[in-house]
Amino acid sequence: MAKPERVLRISGTYYRKAGISEKEFHDFLSYRHGVESAKIHEKYGILKYDMAFNTTSTRALATSMKLPYKINDHDLQIEYYFKDVSALIAISADEGFKALHVECEPYVDLATTTVTVSWVEVYLENGKLVNIDSEGRSMQPSFEELSDIKVSDDPVSKYY
Repeated sequence: MAKPERVLRISGTYYRKAGISEKEFHDFLSYRHGVESAKIHEKYGILKYDMAFNTTSTRALATSMKLPYKINDHDLQIEYYFKDVSALIAISADEGFKALHVECEPYVDLATTTVTVSWVEVYLENGKLVNIDSEGRSMQPSFEELSDIKVSDDPVSKYY
């Protein structure tokens, strides 16, 4: 089995604007924004793009499980997986992407948005162990290799 390549992820958490119902938020983000964003992300070589909705019902499930952690209350988390940051820089300058973010303004409280950039290590995929050798050790690159990340020379474009 080949050594896995580093995959980076940028994830953002988002809150609904006051007065927007969970259904309105979901319907716009899932059926409009998500579909159109995916088309743009595909054009620029993004490996994976997903949305995770955190609703009253999912938070109630987490609470009912009596998890020993604080339950996050954001409404949505969006994740982009990529190998080259230049794809994200290019997407931010895409006129269609900018238009989609302007269109989000009535739904999303951009002032409370947070982002995280990280690398991803996969050990279970489609219910099967991956990236673990025959002796049961991780095949992930070393910390030194994974954390050797060049900062971007270019900022993203202002897209909202």
